[in-house]
Amino acid sequence: MARISKPPSKGRLQQKLKTQITHAMEPSRVRTLNPDHRAWLVRHMERQNDRCAYCGIPMVLNPRHKRDADRRATLDHVIPLSRHGHDSEGNTVAACDACNSAKAITTAAAFRMSEFLKARKAHAATVREKKPLVVETVRKRERKTEN
Repeated sequence: MARISKPPSKGRLQQKLKTQITHAMEPSRVRTLNPDHRAWLVRHMERQNDRCAYCGIPMVLNPRHKRDADRRATLDHVIPLSRHGHDSEGNTVAACDACNSAKAITTAAAFRMSEFLKARKAHAATVREKKPLVVETVRKRERKTEN
């Protein structure tokens, strides 16, 4: 006989959401990008004015302080590879580490309706913009290699 379980209580669901948000705010394991992906990320950041595609927070390529770790720029697949998305520049956007971690394997459309993103957008409105020297240096190097 199949065992029928009770639906989780409201308090338990709120705790689960809080845990997910807390884990998403922690910086994920830093991964090095291959040269193509790094170039895609820099181009996306230029198009997006160094802001996350989802929450709009100003991002940094290489955060120097722990407080900026959740603002680290990452390359996110709009349609995840696990859902048969393509590994191409057209299927990627620049997203902050917190949004990329929270989005996980959901599609961008589903993530845009999430409670996490609503809270993150409210947080993004309080963060002032910084123009990090690292982003400008990377862009100058890429322009030199293009010429």
